[in-house]
Amino acid sequence: MKTIVAATDFSAHANQATHVAMQLARTQKATLILVHVFHFWPTNPAETGRDFPLSAQAMRTESQQALKKLAHDLHQRYGAETPIHCITKEGYAIPSIREVTADVRADLLIMSTVGTSPQSAQLMGSIATGMVAETTVPLLLIPPSAHYASIRNVVLGVDLDTPPNVVALDTALRFARQFKCVVNVLCIHDNPTDPEVHAKAEHIRRLMTPVPHTLTIQPGEDVYETLLTFAHANKADLIMMLPQPHGWFRRLFADGETERMARLTDLPLLAIV
Repeated sequence: MKTIVAATDFSAHANQATHVAMQLARTQKATLILVHVFHFWPTNPAETGRDFPLSAQAMRTESQQALKKLAHDLHQRYGAETPIHCITKEGYAIPSIREVTADVRADLLIMSTVGTSPQSAQLMGSIATGMVAETTVPLLLIPPSAHYASIRNVVLGVDLDTPPNVVALDTALRFARQFKCVVNVLCIHDNPTDPEVHAKAEHIRRLMTPVPHTLTIQPGEDVYETLLTFAHANKADLIMMLPQPHGWFRRLFADGETERMARLTDLPLLAIV
């Protein structure tokens, strides 16, 4: 892992996620890139009820100064050996962050699950959870209650009804090797004793051969509840989820399970692409 991008809106939770990113970058000997995206709304400052920059350039300058201060604080706390670069972009958050990860060829994107509005994020989602469906690099989501810890025990949710994305699974295995962790594979299915289900599970087990792992088949009506309960029972440091094929029509009305998990989890979640 060479390059880690951490996006922040300078809220307490977002900046906490940058601390996790810094510590992970340090252990991986990677470069950390801090990103802030602003969107300038030209309006009468009196209408905002507070001080407001009068130009996009003023917002850019303010953003860059805040990023440099954050970088300074991270170096002060964790040492200056890890390179940190700061990028400020004007535009809409999701496409701008995606553009940065492509430009710097990021290996990992890190964001907090909530920014300035934790309650609305749980109800309706956030920029970070919206990023799950848009990111082109693995996305590590940090909930407010999570802090950096060595990743030794990972839970990977696998859907046996659809063949796994082989490229994404290979990426998950690569992360597992980098973290030097055990992967506990959880397959949730309505008929866990079905021989055909077991045959599919054995196929997954063969694909998991390169890393230490366990495999469990378990019934559960609610993927989120079952996966999170299993993760807590196994004292997981991280949950990994693979991409799910969803048609555009379904997306209009329902979250994917990964997006829902991202909104509600209290454990770090790595969305693999």
